[in-house]
Amino acid sequence: MARKSRRKKHTSHDNHERWLITYSDLITLLLVFFVVLYSMSELEKERFNALVQSLRTAFQGEAIVDRSIDPPARDIKLPEIPAQKKDKNNEKQLDQLYIRLEKYIQENHLQTQLELNNLPQGVQITLKEEILFDLGKADIKPEAIPVLKRVGGILQSVKNPISVEGHTDNNPIRYATEFHSNWDLAAARAENVAMFLINQDGIAPERIRFTSYGEFNPRVPNDTKAHQAMNRRVNIVVLRDKPVTK
Repeated sequence: MARKSRRKKHTSHDNHERWLITYSDLITLLLVFFVVLYSMSELEKERFNALVQSLRTAFQGEAIVDRSIDPPARDIKLPEIPAQKKDKNNEKQLDQLYIRLEKYIQENHLQTQLELNNLPQGVQITLKEEILFDLGKADIKPEAIPVLKRVGGILQSVKNPISVEGHTDNNPIRYATEFHSNWDLAAARAENVAMFLINQDGIAPERIRFTSYGEFNPRVPNDTKAHQAMNRRVNIVVLRDKPVTK
């Protein structure tokens, strides 16, 4: 009888453990059910699918649910690169520079002496020889000083590099002069304008460069005196290069 009693007691203990396992399974299933309901109502379709897959994997004992599911690639909006912002801001400043220069030229009736162009390389101001220099000379004329001061003041609104370009016609220098060639004359004119922008207008010298084209980059053929006069000029080009930050 004692042996039979012990066997019954053992069987009762086994039934109790099975009931606990069934209860825990039920609770787990209810938890999964509510998680799935929450997923269907709150999460995107892609996240729900990923969650279901994660749960399936979890029940197989290989992983747990990952709550940090990344959104699909098509929903990702890349942040704008700071350099791109700088480029856009600088382009806006160059547009405003062009407007200010155009307004100054029109208000002072300088259309026959100054020309303004918005080119791929930058904003170009063309100053004709008649406003800047005497024929064959490189000294800036007194009447050009107020114009250069005003132009230089407007150029202070941006920090872009500035290229000063000297140009002449194709007439050879035959008379006694300090210049040996049209290259030499154009270089002296470009240098004097560049130094004026630095010394009189306070533009940082690291922004300035000057170059001479001599007679070899004419706007029009040198076939008439009027055309030759058009080719004698100095260009001030505010370049679209990286602004000087120094």
